Amino acid sequence: MNFDSALEVIDGIDGAGLDLGERPPVWPDFPLEEYRRRYARLSALMEREGLDALVLTQEEPVRYLSGYNSVIWAVGRWLPTVFIAPRDPRRAVLLASAFDAGCAAGTSWAGTVDTYKTAADLPAKVASHLAAVGAAPERTGFELGHGSVMGLAKVFADKVTALGGTDPADASRLLSAVRMLKSPAEIERIRRSVSAATAGYRAGLQAARAGMTEKELVAIIGSAMYASGTTAGTKPLFVNCVSGRTRYPLVDSPASDNVLADGDIVFVDGGGASDGYVSDILRLIGVGQVRPQDRTYAEVAAGATEAMIAAVRPGVRVSQLLGAASNYVADAGLTEEVGAVAGHGIGLELWERPLITEHDDPDDDVAVRAGMVLCLEPIMAPAHPHGGLAGIFVFEQQVLVTADGCEVLSADLPARLHEARGGADGSGGATTAPRRAGVP
Repeated sequence: MNFDSALEVIDGIDGAGLDLGERPPVWPDFPLEEYRRRYARLSALMEREGLDALVLTQEEPVRYLSGYNSVIWAVGRWLPTVFIAPRDPRRAVLLASAFDAGCAAGTSWAGTVDTYKTAADLPAKVASHLAAVGAAPERTGFELGHGSVMGLAKVFADKVTALGGTDPADASRLLSAVRMLKSPAEIERIRRSVSAATAGYRAGLQAARAGMTEKELVAIIGSAMYASGTTAGTKPLFVNCVSGRTRYPLVDSPASDNVLADGDIVFVDGGGASDGYVSDILRLIGVGQVRPQDRTYAEVAAGATEAMIAAVRPGVRVSQLLGAASNYVADAGLTEEVGAVAGHGIGLELWERPLITEHDDPDDDVAVRAGMVLCLEPIMAPAHPHGGLAGIFVFEQQVLVTADGCEVLSADLPARLHEARGGADGSGGATTAPRRAGVP
């Protein structure tokens, strides 16, 4: 599937008047108009791709299309869910555990909510419902592509995908296309999520000092995020933190008991969710006496992100956004690459299409459109003269693509190196915190 042509098909479809055949749910995740728009776009692409029905098992596409919203996803490997999405939404079926029948019926609009007692019953139930909607095996799509999984134990997943014949159709790219353009209601949740994340980071930046641990810093950030609009649910707080040369290579590591020390560049990355929609930003903290070279890298990293922001406008391809960052770094006289992936889409998932990278497949090199939400994060990881890495230099901004450019949703948190206290007296002098063994 070529994403540009798929987006051309669905952009502007609002689904007004679409008959979902719905049971109005007691506690819907969104108003029914939102699901009409989503399903109308889904149906248009299913018709284009020649698909009769989709069999969906992952939390995000099931919640996105059916409205089923439950913390039961946290134990989904034990109590899986299947949403059968025919081209005609009036025949849609939500298959949920009898354990969660109340939530399934109370949050989803689906006209048919069927339940099972044991997951072993699912393959037969899926087969029966596909037959009832007249879905031909070769015209039934499943979550099989890159970035997707079947949310069923393999023994059940194999039986379900076998219903698609010897070469089951992959629906993952179709689902990405539908979810790539965010509605105003989705954007409002993303705004709240980003606002909560920036409030958390602001609290962490103000508290950061030599002598505290990474875990202590992240606890302050997380607490402020929850107090500012991050909500509990199936999406956990996922702020990670690394500081010091022994930790920089572990860039995606959760926060540790490592102590922030004078001269460190502290890397803090992540966010949380507001009613399911995710934030993801990244900031750097310089503790005490920062090396001039590190300050330079931080300045160039900030400029590279700004260059990407300046390049964002409808019609620009994601590879061109990567190129804008690379050119900025090269023009600044540095030789470092800006990372294989310099950004990504975001919404119900932390990483969604489009991915901002050099694509081997031109169908993936999407031209951005108004309504996309992107995270821009060109990364440099220069070597330290004494070995290892000098730091991970990047400032990640979350942006909304608009008709003539973009809005930086995380703009109220400065994207520059934050200077934190070094010495015990707050002067920025030598810290009294323990120095790591073997690190000069």
